[in-house]
Amino acid sequence: MIDQLILSNKPSNYLVTSTDLNNRYLLVTQKICSEMNITKDQLQNNPDVKYVSLPIIDKTDKTVNSVSNKDLVLNNYGLVNNIDSNKIGTEITINQIRDVISFTQLSAHKDKKIVILNDVSKMNIEASSALLKTLEEVSSNCSFILICNSVKDVHETIKSRCLHINIDSYIDDSSNSFEEFFFLRHSFLKDNDNIYDISTSLNETVDQINGLLDKSYDPVDVSIIWNKLGIKLIIEIINMYIIYILKKYISTDLKTIESKGHIKKLSNIYEIIPNIKKNILMNINPKYLLNNLSIELAS
Repeated sequence: MIDQLILSNKPSNYLVTSTDLNNRYLLVTQKICSEMNITKDQLQNNPDVKYVSLPIIDKTDKTVNSVSNKDLVLNNYGLVNNIDSNKIGTEITINQIRDVISFTQLSAHKDKKIVILNDVSKMNIEASSALLKTLEEVSSNCSFILICNSVKDVHETIKSRCLHINIDSYIDDSSNSFEEFFFLRHSFLKDNDNIYDISTSLNETVDQINGLLDKSYDPVDVSIIWNKLGIKLIIEIINMYIIYILKKYISTDLKTIESKGHIKKLSNIYEIIPNIKKNILMNINPKYLLNNLSIELAS
């Protein structure tokens, strides 16, 4: 658990993993504040702490800052793509890691320096290679804290140089509804439901999935609706709904499952969702991806 993250006077690197994008960052920053005996506000402005995540890019394509954790989570669901007049980049770049290298080469103002890399799965190949070299060569009293979903999100050589801390807690699977099941695993969205009306999106998307499965909905029409809502959120809802159905398939009477006749199809779609997510990151047209997905559900 997070208590394993100890910021001593010796350089140490940590890989903190959790599928809860918001809670993992909050736990890391709370631990840092406790170890450094500072407040959250003091952490944000501390000269010995470097925070890096997806870049905020201005109209001249210059990186002006890193996205806050809140906006990073919203971007992950496709709910925020711009901050003021600046766009959010799709990957952590080598220039951001070069800034980190410069940061590590300076002496600490107080006891030690800390680098927080939020969602390292978003690093491009050049950034990942530069980070590995930095982890191998950094000589200053600096600790790196890498945050992501899973150890699979980072290269094996980077993982081998970090202490892995998984902070996912057990989640009770006895949910009475898909909405409850979803929000237990996406508590950040539940907290912002009054702003983005996620509950309505969940119920409508589930209805559309089942409509495609029983061929009562036209896949092109559904694809248009999904594209308006946003491909990132739609894919997450579909992914979680398939998990929910498959868990019900394993643990309950099939008569209680509306989609019991489509288990094989849903299982196959679940297998291709990681590739769809990769294609999203590669900026492949979301209309094309959603068309294919809705047609697959209706086939």
